[in-house]
Amino acid sequence: MRQGIALAGLFVLGACGGSGSGSGGNGSAEEVASSPATAAKLSAYTDAYNALLETFGLPATAKTYREARIASRSPSESITISDGWIETEAAKLKAARALPGSLGPIDATAEALDTALQKVLARLKPLYAYYNTKAYRADGLKRGKAEDAQMIAEFDAALKALDDFNAALAKQRRAGADAELNRLKQSGDTVAYNTKLAMQQAEDLVGLFDKPEDLRDPAVFAKGDALVASLEKLLADQQKAIADAKAKAKEPGETSRLGMSDGVADMLGSMIGQYREVKQSHSAGDAEAMVTSYNGAVGLANNIP
Repeated sequence: MRQGIALAGLFVLGACGGSGSGSGGNGSAEEVASSPATAAKLSAYTDAYNALLETFGLPATAKTYREARIASRSPSESITISDGWIETEAAKLKAARALPGSLGPIDATAEALDTALQKVLARLKPLYAYYNTKAYRADGLKRGKAEDAQMIAEFDAALKALDDFNAALAKQRRAGADAELNRLKQSGDTVAYNTKLAMQQAEDLVGLFDKPEDLRDPAVFAKGDALVASLEKLLADQQKAIADAKAKAKEPGETSRLGMSDGVADMLGSMIGQYREVKQSHSAGDAEAMVTSYNGAVGLANNIP
């Protein structure tokens, strides 16, 4: 069921907190956010994380490999695997790590993820060539079967490292979330405030379904129902806020920004509908559809000027 949740870069930049300042000290969320170096590094880390979740990213490539079922295959069969875009995505992570600024636990988890990705690539790239050239027919799939368990183990280790990296980013982001929400509220930008709060609640909702057993856990759905009730009310408030702001808008750029905010709300509405499908079906596919809608909302939210 694993499908990663993309991070909203604007939240990272607005709520970077907790673990380090540009000088390497333990700064507050506001101190970290105010450092251009650490803000840029957080943004680059977020981009790298989101890239690893793309269609040909780490979870998708690991899933494709598992579905090849190498251990049970015959060399007479047609066997294909994917090497995805992991090499390009790992390069993004490495470039982010090399940027100035100290982010403590995030830097540590980024280093662990980089190491795990390099191990995956060191085995996956040669195996891809082995299957792509049908060399497995020449050796009776001997090499493929000999390396299968280790390839799966290295994928699993990289996925665990990706989860740890995500957790570190989320902790940093949430550390300053209340301060950023308060700033937006004080500014009177109701639409921006509602968008940020809605994205935060939506992330909590999709994050409930982390394991297959969560799909049938009444306690998980009790939390989900509470989040949905809050989010639906917020989206209704957002519709009115957007309509009021559009009536007052004088610049085309402002109208465009409000239209994008409206699009984010629509995607989150779709996500709520998919949550209700999950509640009925207990289907991993419906849960993944929720994540897809959330990630689409992230992409649009990140482009709001």
